[in-house]
Amino acid sequence: MVKQLLQDTVEEQSKHALYQELINKYVQNLWLDMRLTKEVMDYLWDIISRPNPPEKMEEVAGPKFRGTKANYYLAGNISKSIWLQDDKSNLIFEKVLQDFAEIMYYKNWENYYNIHIAKIVPAPVFQVQELWVNYQKQHEFNPPHNHNGFYSFVVFMKIPTHWKEQHELPISANSNSPAASNFQFLLGQGQTVQAIAIPLSPEDEGRILFFPSWLTHQVFPFYGTEEERITVSGNIKMDGVPLPHPKSDPQ
Repeated sequence: MVKQLLQDTVEEQSKHALYQELINKYVQNLWLDMRLTKEVMDYLWDIISRPNPPEKMEEVAGPKFRGTKANYYLAGNISKSIWLQDDKSNLIFEKVLQDFAEIMYYKNWENYYNIHIAKIVPAPVFQVQELWVNYQKQHEFNPPHNHNGFYSFVVFMKIPTHWKEQHELPISANSNSPAASNFQFLLGQGQTVQAIAIPLSPEDEGRILFFPSWLTHQVFPFYGTEEERITVSGNIKMDGVPLPHPKSDPQ
């Protein structure tokens, strides 16, 4: 019996070690940077075609509520942002977001230990809090902001420009920090802010960035095309757990 207990303990420790190795493999930064499958992308295009405000959004947004229009509730200087709702299949959450949220949450060894080893607290329950699509035109932008929630994400659905061409425009070519069309994370505060640029091109369609909601980020304008940049963004909440930062706008 003792031998069996020892064997079970070793197997349990091995399982935990493998899980942490998996987490460390994918979470190299404060965010996840992954590719979505064709199935998930097709699903997102489908719900984009059927805009629908989240349940109770009228109650949450109050006087800012404008039906399916999300602009009044978001930080973006973008002419068209529309609320979406994961349909009854809940595919985007079950296929992608739930796994990503758990990977990010269990990156903190204390969380993993308390839930899976010591078993002194229940496992977290994650839910999609808000979901919307941005139709960004040239010259439009998203100023530095963070989100309301525990985790947030952006999916690049359509990118009509290439960062190399955008960085060769006169306004960028003459700069020591070309940024036209970039997505950018901002780490730190005051004079110690570190800008992490994520240049974008059509090759990034289907890419998702998943990050803590408190992480400040911005989106620079692009130029030279009438085509729209289309992105899907959203926030994830964790039931029963206080927000890790003061409440802010969804985006």
